[in-house]
Formats: sequence, structure tokens, C-alpha cells
Amino acid sequence: MMRVPGDGAGKPPIPPPITPKEGSNAQETKPEHLRQTPAPKEGFTQGPGYDAQAIAARMAALTLQAKEKELKDLTFKQIVEQAIEETGFKDPQEAMEEANRKKQKEIDAILKTIKENEELMEEAEAWESFGKILEEQLSEEQIEEFFGAVKESISEYRGKG
Repeated sequence: MMRVPGDGAGKPPIPPPITPKEGSNAQETKPEHLRQTPAPKEGFTQGPGYDAQAIAARMAALTLQAKEKELKDLTFKQIVEQAIEETGFKDPQEAMEEANRKKQKEIDAILKTIKENEELMEEAEAWESFGKILEEQLSEEQIEEFFGAVKESISEYRGKG
């Protein structure tokens, strides 16, 4: 590049704009610390095809949702006061951390109980085999119609009760 006197004297030259290479792979720009999500395991589908572990995780999630609904009406100040009362700590941050640890232990205990419940696990396996039968015997459209009929039946049952 040739310098012209009086044209930006004393200023560094402006480099040309960098254009991205065409055909570059999009994966090259992904951060390396992100993990790929594992592919679903054989037999794991939505509907009755849930495996036992998925059912246990779902039940734990529902428990958390119920607890969240209870806490929804509380203000943050009330939650902190409740944590201080439960733990006996004076420092709000320590009280919240200890309350969180206690809740996590409770959740883990509930999950363990669910996983150890043989009757529940047998029921989950039965639902899983039912799901496999549906997949083998019915088309995708027929399965959707079947679940639509089941949902309608449940809605009617709830309306009567």
C-alpha cells in the first residue's frame, strides 16, 4: 500500500476488512466446552414408552413443581425468614445455602425411594413394553389417534367426577 503525503499523516493505515471464508464448518465456531447431548436410548420415547429412570425423574420434577407453586405466593423476604427459622443460622446467605442442601437431600431421598419401589418399577416396565407394542403394531397416525381418544376419555371422566 502506498502512502500519500497529507492523507492521514501520523495515523496508522486501516487494514482491509476480514471476510469469513466460504464453506467454513459451523462446528469450528462452537465452543469446545459445550457437550453434545446423548442420543435417546433404545425404547425411550414419549408417552407410555418411558423407562423407569425417566418416570422417577419426572415424578421428582413434579414434586419440585408442586413445591414451587407453594413458594410462589411467598415473597423473597418470607422465604429467607423461613430458611433462617428452619436452619437456625443468623446469616441469610448461610441459611439459604443450608436450606438448599437440606432440600436437595430430601429430593435425593425421594428419588432413591422411587427407584427402590419394585411395584412402581414393574409398572414402569409394563408401560415401556406397552409403548413398544404400540410402536410395533400401529402407525404414527394411529398412535396419535389412540392417545387422543385416551385424553378425551380422561377429560370426560374428570368432568363426571
